[in-house]
Amino acid sequence: MLKSLWERVKRINRLFLYIVVLPTALAAVYFGFIASPVYVSESSFVVYSPSQPVSTSGLASLLSGLGGSNSTSAAETIRTYVESWDAMMALQKNYDLKKIYSNDQIDIFNRFGGIFYPYSSFVRLLKYYRNMVTDAPDAANGITKLRVRAFTAKDAHTINAFLLQKSQDIVNDLNRTAREKSVYYAKQDVKTAEEKLRQANIALANYRNAHGVFNPPAQSALQLGMVSKLQDQLIQQKTQLDAILAHAPGNPQIPVLRSSIQALEGEIKAAESKVTSPGGQSLASKDTEFERLTVNQLLAEKLLEAAMTSLEQARLTAQKQQLYLETISRPNLPDAPQEPKRIEDILAVLLVSLMLWGVLSILVAGIKEHHAR
Repeated sequence: MLKSLWERVKRINRLFLYIVVLPTALAAVYFGFIASPVYVSESSFVVYSPSQPVSTSGLASLLSGLGGSNSTSAAETIRTYVESWDAMMALQKNYDLKKIYSNDQIDIFNRFGGIFYPYSSFVRLLKYYRNMVTDAPDAANGITKLRVRAFTAKDAHTINAFLLQKSQDIVNDLNRTAREKSVYYAKQDVKTAEEKLRQANIALANYRNAHGVFNPPAQSALQLGMVSKLQDQLIQQKTQLDAILAHAPGNPQIPVLRSSIQALEGEIKAAESKVTSPGGQSLASKDTEFERLTVNQLLAEKLLEAAMTSLEQARLTAQKQQLYLETISRPNLPDAPQEPKRIEDILAVLLVSLMLWGVLSILVAGIKEHHAR
């Protein structure tokens, strides 16, 4: 029986044997008995900003509206990080990535350190890691799918959950940096305005202490009010004196009235000198500098008020531009391997082999026909 089977095999076209039968048999052995099962954990999220316009024509339009320019840049930033050296080293530090992917239970063709990945350096591990982890933002709807392949369900889930949390941290860092940058100059303006107001208050206080005044215009008004009252009294007493002189020239009140009038005139003169005098010590001479310092103080207060308003506006603007990472689906814990697709892979090898055999058969037949002529 074996001899008969061997005779049949020898009669098979060698080209067909080497191109179709042998590769298909090897594929059947590998995918059927050797290839390690691969578990895939997937998660998806969207990065959006509340200030971006949102459509109401269904979930797809909603998510598309959420994916604006800022959020697209954030999604690309996350993708770049997930595929980066830093992400790999963070995983290595927390979960020993080398140990996860170089386990002896993994077939020699797929494990890190095996036939196709014979090295143990971190540079080679990065290349291997990028084959096992993919982060793909969809420009059409803004959804990012994070896909992790591993040889146990727990490892796939753990790595995916870690990278998803890191993605959230990246968005938080972007928000903090943008917020700090947007309010930095506004805060500097507030500090400058506060310092100017402080200097204006000190200058005004020093001037008041040095010249013994509090408010020259108000004090001048007070002095002028006293002068007006004294002048009223002076007029009244002069009128009374004139009446007495006209009707009773020998009245003993005349010297008293004259003395009172003289005293009133002296008080009026002294009060007026406090308001205006050529010596530079009058309230009027102090009023110009006081007004300048008061105006400086008022301008400093207005500048501080404007700076505070700008700071509040900058904070509101930063809040409106803040990004959020919304998880659409959490990392799943697969209960069955998704790869390899054993039957499909064997059939794929068979189909490719048959196509290659057909092409080579035509070429060989053509060459034979050419030589036959």
